[in-house]
Amino acid sequence: MGALAAVPVARGDGAVEAASVRLAAVALVVLVAGLVLGWARLVPVSIALAAGSYAAELVLDGAPLDPAAPLLAVAALLAAELGYWSLEERESARGEPAEELRHAVFAAGLGVAALVVGVALLVLADLVRTEGLALDVAGASAAAAVLAAIVLASRERGRSRH
Repeated sequence: MGALAAVPVARGDGAVEAASVRLAAVALVVLVAGLVLGWARLVPVSIALAAGSYAAELVLDGAPLDPAAPLLAVAALLAAELGYWSLEERESARGEPAEELRHAVFAAGLGVAALVVGVALLVLADLVRTEGLALDVAGASAAAAVLAAIVLASRERGRSRH
């Protein structure tokens, strides 16, 4: 999550930088609160806040494509996965070490898969390079679908615990 927050701070102008620092601080507080209080629903909220400052920086700077986007997507995915894993560890009894290793390998594989998909999408977007309202609507729809998937995943994890 730190990478999501650091990029807009490092690349943005004064206004973006100040807003990004505040938003990153709120995202961190929300994540810590979710982990301390055991509220799984706060994990995707914190990720969305951190990603929001990155998205705002892209919109305000008008950058057409950001080569760092797949890496930041992986950072968001892994932050969410590790946040949920931390919450699971609070509630479960100490398992065998092989189980923790399997979970770590799964998280790493998930990160690699997300990176491959992100790079492929970035290459595809670079090939298309069209402008217009249709592309803007498609991008906004894709972003909304990702946020909806995060919320649904959060709900499913919350239900499986009870």
